[in-house]
Amino acid sequence: MQFRRLLPAALLLSLTAACGTEGTDGTSPEQSPMVDAPDVLVVGHRGAMDEAPENTVPGFEQAVESGVDMVEVDVQLSADGVPFLFHDDTPDRTTDVDEVFPERTDDPITSFTWEELQQLDAGSSFGEGFAGTSIPSLDDVALTVGPEVGVDIELKAPENSPGLEQAVADALQTDAWAPLVQNDLVIVSSFDTDATRTFHNHSPEVPVWPIIDQVPDQDWVESLTDHATGIKTGYRNLTPEIAGWAEDAGLGVWVHTVNDITKLADLVDMGVAAVVTDSPWLVAPALGRS
Repeated sequence: MQFRRLLPAALLLSLTAACGTEGTDGTSPEQSPMVDAPDVLVVGHRGAMDEAPENTVPGFEQAVESGVDMVEVDVQLSADGVPFLFHDDTPDRTTDVDEVFPERTDDPITSFTWEELQQLDAGSSFGEGFAGTSIPSLDDVALTVGPEVGVDIELKAPENSPGLEQAVADALQTDAWAPLVQNDLVIVSSFDTDATRTFHNHSPEVPVWPIIDQVPDQDWVESLTDHATGIKTGYRNLTPEIAGWAEDAGLGVWVHTVNDITKLADLVDMGVAAVVTDSPWLVAPALGRS
């Protein structure tokens, strides 16, 4: 696997060496951040956020190059009903909306038509080398990463996109998505459990994973068993007890957003099935990927 930066590559070499010998600071191999857990999925958060613009085709391409199993994207609906990939409620942080539509910098991103969204530059704010990068449609991610790499589609703020669940369900029936769906390489997630239930009713064959930063109690976990395959939660808040609740309920556990590889061993010990990260170039090798 080729990495674009010399420093991270050197860091990985030093960490690999630490797995085999005791460090000068007395660190034992068991304390190394490297973990032999190649079956734990690596999910690129919004692509590869620390190397390319989020929720863009270059970001998805970089994530694939870095060895992810899946990419995570945020989907919303344009004013004219097109599913597109964007995280924020407004366009000002990641686009040049202040230049293209200066009076609309604080307008909801869902108030823009698809044609208007295509006039925005979603790459320059990350770096000049990405100037001209457009906001992608939902289909663009499938066409970029499929059919070998999967997609975690987060229903973003569904209250701002009425009909989002149906629109995504319809999209997953198209030729662009068929290879991924057939190979079980698509999940749908959301912080809104009403949205995950609604989507499940439309497409029961596609796994859904409700998201919550802090699991409140066992009852909440058990309440999801009517429709969920697993839960996604903040890695800092995951405990063996919570992992046990999920296991007892027959639900898997994914954690987000893990950029500190020193935490991987504990997460693997708790049985996480996937790690969502901004830094797949770092996390994938740290989990024992070749």
